[in-house]
Amino acid sequence: MLVVGRLRKIVAYALAAISVGAIVWCVAVASPVTRSAPSPEPPSPSLLEVYGAQEHSPRTPPELTTEVTIADATDADLAVVPQGRLDERARQLKITVVHRLVLDRTDLLATLLRSEGPFPDDIQGFTDRRLGAVKADGGSAVLAPTSRLAPVLTTSGSRTTVRFTITMLRQVGNDALPQLDFVPPTEQGAVSAREITLIAPTWTVIRVERVTPDREQAGRLVFNAYTAPVSVRLAHESYGRPDAEQTDLFSWTPILSVFTAIALTVFLGRALGASWWQRTPNRELATGIALCVVALLLAMLLARMPYLGPVILFGAVPVLALRHARRIVPDRPPWTSKDALLVTGLGVLVASGMLFWAFVHGQVPPLTLAVGTVTAALAAAGSAVAFGADLGIAVLVARLAAVTAGVAVAALALALWVRALMSGGYFPPDSVRLVLALCWSLIPIAGIAVATRSWSRVAIVVAVLGSLLLLGWPTEWLDAGSWSVQPDQITPTTPPPLVFGQPLNEVTRGALGLLLLTFALLVLRLRRLGATPDAMANPAVVATVIVCLMVLYLTPRTDPDSTAIDLPLPSLAITSLVAWAAAIWLLSGPRPEIAEPSSRAEHRELIRNALHRRVLHGSEQELYRLSRGKLGSGELTMEDFERQRLDLDRALTLDPPHTETAFATSAGCTPWQNGLAAFVVSLLLSLPFALIYGWPDGPELTTWVFDARFMFTLPAFGFFYGYFYPRLRGTQPVTKALYVMSVALVTELSAYVPSLVDPDIGGFDKLQVVAIVVGQGALVFIGLGLYWEWRIMFAAGEPWARVRNVRSVRSLATPLVAVVIAAGTTAATSAAGQTVDRILKGDTATSQGGP
Repeated sequence: MLVVGRLRKIVAYALAAISVGAIVWCVAVASPVTRSAPSPEPPSPSLLEVYGAQEHSPRTPPELTTEVTIADATDADLAVVPQGRLDERARQLKITVVHRLVLDRTDLLATLLRSEGPFPDDIQGFTDRRLGAVKADGGSAVLAPTSRLAPVLTTSGSRTTVRFTITMLRQVGNDALPQLDFVPPTEQGAVSAREITLIAPTWTVIRVERVTPDREQAGRLVFNAYTAPVSVRLAHESYGRPDAEQTDLFSWTPILSVFTAIALTVFLGRALGASWWQRTPNRELATGIALCVVALLLAMLLARMPYLGPVILFGAVPVLALRHARRIVPDRPPWTSKDALLVTGLGVLVASGMLFWAFVHGQVPPLTLAVGTVTAALAAAGSAVAFGADLGIAVLVARLAAVTAGVAVAALALALWVRALMSGGYFPPDSVRLVLALCWSLIPIAGIAVATRSWSRVAIVVAVLGSLLLLGWPTEWLDAGSWSVQPDQITPTTPPPLVFGQPLNEVTRGALGLLLLTFALLVLRLRRLGATPDAMANPAVVATVIVCLMVLYLTPRTDPDSTAIDLPLPSLAITSLVAWAAAIWLLSGPRPEIAEPSSRAEHRELIRNALHRRVLHGSEQELYRLSRGKLGSGELTMEDFERQRLDLDRALTLDPPHTETAFATSAGCTPWQNGLAAFVVSLLLSLPFALIYGWPDGPELTTWVFDARFMFTLPAFGFFYGYFYPRLRGTQPVTKALYVMSVALVTELSAYVPSLVDPDIGGFDKLQVVAIVVGQGALVFIGLGLYWEWRIMFAAGEPWARVRNVRSVRSLATPLVAVVIAAGTTAATSAAGQTVDRILKGDTATSQGGP
């Protein structure tokens, strides 16, 4: 038996070596998929070529003149501009370009323009190719699409004049220096020389590049342009740059930014807790992550190491995360053999697609690919059978063989993909997204397992789907550079947009995804720690909530131009610091002793005692109020009055103490349950205001989520309200809500401090901004307080009418105030002008890192 066992092991190792050898053989004979450089697009055919005209030489060569007029746009011109795009502080321009092409009357081009000209389908292409394009640049913003009128033909004698009129609406800053670029015609046979006249009565030409003007006058410039592009820079006649003044180099912005970063770091350390740092696996994880961060920074600085960043972010970090999760999570993964077969089947499906791509594009010869795939799979399955033969369970051995064969096929596809990637040839961009997303998904899978102390199939599915979205929107998958397109048909892609100063590539997306994942893991940790009422007094929980608040308020959506105002409170970091101070203030100060119920039954008993005490207090007040008249009229004797008073005092004395604090307890719920309920209600109450502030925007998932933070700031304070409800100031739901509303409004308004002190903004606009912000906060938190009052009564099984009913005007004061504030906010919103919209919405480029 010993000899048979050794022989079986030798056979198993030999088959495994054959499987690995087949994979190595296929990779060795693989050749890079060549992608020929796309030839430049041939110029679009001219009208003569389109209609098959013969060579024609007019008796007189055509002449081309271009007249460009720059003037202030009138109200009639700006009527076509979409609402909200105009800036009252900027200058709106109307640029009119008139091309005059003079042809011989018998020129076939004139005939074709009369009969089947390019208008409106190809008027832009025709004018740009035949007459030359005129572009407005230099910081000018497009107000409306460029309009091109139909060509106008006039014939006099032997000459025909064709006039093309183009109108552009642009918006420039008062201190901007707009630029006009005159691009020469690109079509063969077009006029090689043209006379350009620039008419700008209120502008001064300060720079002309690559041409010498023929005539220069005030507000008028004439020059001849040939085959080289020409650029003209203008300055408004009222603009004069002031001399440089001595300014103080000291700035509060970097100081507060550094202080905010230090505070976040300190609170993050407190959020983890001292016990977290005492565990060896946690210290090893922190050291590994620190080394990976240093390596990522080196990869960003060293352009000669382009693969270092992806290897660290999609290779080293997932391995660290999985290793840490295996050591921290106490339970073993509840995976079954069916789960392994399902994952293997999905992997084989993806690998088959990648192998089919290698076959179609000739990366590996077809026969070699087929033989190598079959050999690797069969040899791996045989090796698994040889190793598992002593198990004695045929079904288990068969499943092990199927999984091993699938792993071999996936390994072959991955090896060929890496070979295509490293060889510098062509490979499908979607394959990069797919492989990197699957690798990155190991990080959230491990993180969720550590945060919840358990493994979950649902968490794996959510992590994989989230990773696929992280590496690209659904519209980005299967795009023009995908699996089914031939390499020589791929057009060069445009440079990726910039996000926070970095190109939006896979590494940037993965790094931003890690930041979002860290925030999500902190929330999951609050869920795990908030399962018991003792969490409210845990310093780690308090620090975690403060970190979440500071992150949400770290970069508010404010106007970036307003940060140039010299203020001691720059808006970059002040809101985050104010949120920190607000959270500390809400949890500080003396508190009455609260008898916290341990169950719903105890909560019900406390509420009933509180209601009973309220009835006694009301009866005592009613006795004193009515007894004054009855004692004077003789309807009530002093003996009856004393007896009733003593009975009420005795009942109040016998009543359990601190029953009025029953409305300040957690109602027998856990902090997480209360926090989640308050967050949902606050989010629903604040959603209508998203129409004012604008919906989130971003080129992909991470930047979209970063831009959406403003929607969760007030709901985050609502979560704070519910999570720490018994510890907050006040003894009643609405009172506690008013305390939270006051600090939330201070935090929200601190983001608008630069705009509120800007002298260029009118007082009415500032008042509208304050009204909208205050109205939103009042509606959210007064509504939350009323809901919490109803929730406490509902948990006790008592009707809400026992504490607030229509017969008591005083009880209706709070909801009536909420309705009035909401109505006032709606009126202010409907009357909000463009300046108010700009202040509230800010510049989305601030959160996206650039246009």
